[in-house]
Amino acid sequence: MNAIFEIIIVRFMTQYYSENQIRSLYIEFKSLKKYVEKLAFFDRWFGIIPFDFPEFDPRLRFFFEREKTEELIDIFKKERNNPGLTVKKFQYDQIIAFNIKPANSNSSTYSHFILSVFLTRKPSFEEWIKQNSSADKTVEDLLDEANSVVNSIEINLQNEYDKSFKLQCMSVFYRGFYDAFTRHLNGPGKKRKFIELYLYAQGMIYADFISSLKTAMRKASHPEEMKIPVPLDLAGKMNLMHELGILDFLADRYLNPGSRLSDINLAETISQITGESPEQKELILCLMKKMSHNKSITSFQRSMTAE
Repeated sequence: MNAIFEIIIVRFMTQYYSENQIRSLYIEFKSLKKYVEKLAFFDRWFGIIPFDFPEFDPRLRFFFEREKTEELIDIFKKERNNPGLTVKKFQYDQIIAFNIKPANSNSSTYSHFILSVFLTRKPSFEEWIKQNSSADKTVEDLLDEANSVVNSIEINLQNEYDKSFKLQCMSVFYRGFYDAFTRHLNGPGKKRKFIELYLYAQGMIYADFISSLKTAMRKASHPEEMKIPVPLDLAGKMNLMHELGILDFLADRYLNPGSRLSDINLAETISQITGESPEQKELILCLMKKMSHNKSITSFQRSMTAE
């Protein structure tokens, strides 16, 4: 049955690309030397997230409404029953396979990349708050509702005898929320399931949601703070990668003394992950230097405080 299903999928996928396109893409894919480049290529052409996951929901109904929870259960079953999600196959006179299955040494890179893709789906909370707040439902009301949702999850997680699927999902979500809230973002250390990375990302996004609501309340109380400039999209993406430890991971891999790779290679990889144009390499390097400088200052201040 699985073999028949796989053949159907292969034939279905060949409808979207011509044979010449696939062969050309495969040559380009095989020429990529770095694993993270293969991931970015795979995501750009085929989409690395194989299922439709729920969009951001401030009420987190997939935890509290049975029908919504069933959606998560269905995704979990699909992933469990489809072990070949890291391969895209096309059948002509031979099968051409784009394979991104991670070796043990690449497991962390794989999970970090997928986590970053889920995080890029975060809505603009500044716009969301403008559209969903009114005289009848103020920002303070929205914040109270969000805190109430988190409190409900915390209460549910206190039941150590409940080992249900829903509670396990809540646990992963809350880990992401807590890590983002306390800024202890080590990220996944090994290959994780899509649903785990989704829930962890949703926890991080929810922490940002609450932080954005608090910021909106402060701005309402102090209108002069509204003049603060909006950060660049690229800078925001890189700050997020920095908080997740992705930038440090890439810098260690590309810029260590034993590596033959250059800072330009690093900038090109970051541009692929963020979806930015390769022409942004100079700006990426400038932002990297600025982050490194700020990190050095923070470390110095901590050492002075310790003394």
